[in-house]
Amino acid sequence: MFSTFKQKLLLGVYVFILLSIPVGAYLASQQQNISSSAKEQKNNKPTVQTPKKTITSPAKGLLNASAARSETTSSPSPSSSPDTILPTSYGPTLSLKAVLEGRPKNNQATRLFVGILEGALTANPKFLLNFTIDLPASGEYSGLSLAGLTVGSRYTALLKGSAQIATESAFTMSPNITNLNEGQPVNLISGDLNDDNIVNSADYSIVQKALGSIPKSSNWNGNADLNKDELINTFDLGLVSKNIGRAGASGAWVSPVPRLASSSASLSAPSVGGPQGSTDGYWIWVPK
Repeated sequence: MFSTFKQKLLLGVYVFILLSIPVGAYLASQQQNISSSAKEQKNNKPTVQTPKKTITSPAKGLLNASAARSETTSSPSPSSSPDTILPTSYGPTLSLKAVLEGRPKNNQATRLFVGILEGALTANPKFLLNFTIDLPASGEYSGLSLAGLTVGSRYTALLKGSAQIATESAFTMSPNITNLNEGQPVNLISGDLNDDNIVNSADYSIVQKALGSIPKSSNWNGNADLNKDELINTFDLGLVSKNIGRAGASGAWVSPVPRLASSSASLSAPSVGGPQGSTDGYWIWVPK
């Protein structure tokens, strides 16, 4: 069939071409796999990045440092200093607790006069500050402003209930809260029903006239109900009798304690106002 040399040569070339195509494709694919593997290994090597150095001008550096210091100092921790004094809306204040003789523990409510004077109590006290407060049933009261007084100075507080003789309590002014009597209750002696700062026969007579009465009675006198049980009886009479002859701090007064007092701290407002709320002229509080 292929008798000539030329024909045999062409046949051999044709067969070689047919065989070289798949072999070439196989070799090309293997070369591609080897190249891909080498590339992956090269990419898996850790890359170390060198941070770019930022060039900052000296002026900008000072501004950044100043801003950092401002942020550090403008927001201190609330507990950074245990001695930090927190401001209050009232300024320096006085807190107190009073116990009225004969009253149940949970019923100490009364109109309480509080006068503040400098130094020790005298026979003719001149109050720098004076208040008339509604003492709650607990007997505890806080927030009396001492604005205008001197921190660290000695003062005396005079306390008097509506049916009790006056009691004094000295204290040293604190910058924030002053606790009268070192936080202990101030005991007020009962029996002064006519507000002359002494318990005597006049007070005894007031209780006698209301003896046996209840709030609906025509002779009822709530001030004589010393234990607030809504019955004036021998208990109230006996309490007055026990305390007859006792006078409050600064002695007996010619006129009763002022019914009106300054509602807030004042260094100039006097204790003005008449007994039972009378406003006819000036009424002065003068001890004997």
